Amino acid sequence: MILISSLAKVTGVSRNDDPKSEGDTATVRRLVGLPSLSTAWVTPAHDSDGDSPPDLDRRAQDVTYDSLEVQEQPRHDAVAAFASLWLEKCQGARLPARDDFPVEDLHRWFGHVLIMDVGADAQDFRYRMIGTEITAFRDRDYTRKWISECSFGESRESMIATFRNPIIQRRPVFRSGWVQWPVDGSWRSFDSVHCPLATDGRTADMTIGVLYFDAFLPPGTEK
Repeated sequence: MILISSLAKVTGVSRNDDPKSEGDTATVRRLVGLPSLSTAWVTPAHDSDGDSPPDLDRRAQDVTYDSLEVQEQPRHDAVAAFASLWLEKCQGARLPARDDFPVEDLHRWFGHVLIMDVGADAQDFRYRMIGTEITAFRDRDYTRKWISECSFGESRESMIATFRNPIIQRRPVFRSGWVQWPVDGSWRSFDSVHCPLATDGRTADMTIGVLYFDAFLPPGTEK
């Protein structure tokens, strides 16, 4: 849990209750004390003519589970490496700024980087930069659009929470789960991290992170 220990030093949050593991997958940890956010994460189980996610059984058996869970540890090596890079840019409790991430530092993650502008009171976020691999997967480009302007439907609040959580916690937040591929409706895995940025080192005005699709295998098929 090296990454968790490093995060504790930056945020000042104790992690004495480190999550236990089931096999190679870290146990999911839900946000506590943020009801306005946690309620947005709940995804009800649904089953309709094969249009079901790979984790449907778990959804049905555990009402506290959803497919867009906040994780303590990432599953994808590149996601973990990006969180480590963010930690290297921190100066004590001072958050890094956008200028601390020059293009040459982001070379490893080209195509997967996602940068968001923070709206008033972190109630909305604007896509400042979207990696080409992300836009290709989604089959659309939301660059310069606010989340409130995009066609996310009922998942809009969940999308906003994705970027609001790092602002509130002042630390990288990992998410992992399943999304439907717009091209054919199939369910694809994803792993991501989003981190706060602050031009003045204190007040977060952007987030930066990486997002990988097809990041892990469906339940029951892991080697």
